[in-house]
Amino acid sequence: MLALPALAVELLAASEPDSPPRVIALAPNAAEIICGLGACDLLVGVSRFCTYPSELERVPKIGGLRDPDLETVLALKPDLVILRGKSGPLRRFCRLHAIPVYDDRVESIDDLYRTIAELGRLVNRTGQASAMIDRIKRELDAITAQVRDLPRPRVLFTLRSPMALANVITAGDGTFISELIEIAGGRNVFRDSPTLYPSVSLEEIVGRNPEVIVEAMTAEKIDGRKRKRLIRQWRALGPVSAVRKGRVHFVTDGYFTIPSDRMILTARELVTLIHPELSRDK
Repeated sequence: MLALPALAVELLAASEPDSPPRVIALAPNAAEIICGLGACDLLVGVSRFCTYPSELERVPKIGGLRDPDLETVLALKPDLVILRGKSGPLRRFCRLHAIPVYDDRVESIDDLYRTIAELGRLVNRTGQASAMIDRIKRELDAITAQVRDLPRPRVLFTLRSPMALANVITAGDGTFISELIEIAGGRNVFRDSPTLYPSVSLEEIVGRNPEVIVEAMTAEKIDGRKRKRLIRQWRALGPVSAVRKGRVHFVTDGYFTIPSDRMILTARELVTLIHPELSRDK
């Protein structure tokens, strides 16, 4: 398999202008980035999880990481396949057919900057990539300045099923979510975890006593009735500051957990949840 590390991404970027690369992206963040660079037309296939922007609705779907439609992949004749995470069958398939693979390894904000630059070179949009990176940095710097002198409440971020308060996954050190919490003026209560996305016990949560809880439920529709049920789950846990003060929030926007240039929106939303006083002061 032709893997493309950081120093070798120019292999495809050197293609002739009249022969642009045909790209398949299984990672939603990579598809978003490529479209944001003005190269959405180069995407000949995406996973079923790639739903933004709307232009992707017309792009053929090839399944997911665990169940890719390999016949469709071959029929699309890609010059590059972008993978993220575990995808053994597709990796082996690409190796067998000598299809170059780019591994999307975005975990931190710095990883995002590197990936944008590399994807920019791969799709011949280096100028647009530099502009995108500059825009993200500028926006995040502005948010940092906005909250610099404010108190930093303890924040818990969660990924879990809404069916029960159990099997709670959070964001540890080295994740863009943890970094965005800090940028937005909070303190991630599990920032000391060496695991990127650790599973944490309810006892640990009570012990760290978060003042703000942000629950990412991006596949859910949270109406008033469901919200009340979710809050009852937290109240049954015991004395937690965020629950007692009514600062448990549910975010359902899909971009919240996708490390693309839309992380600016995630940062802004975190500011409103962590520091609602800023909105009241306007």
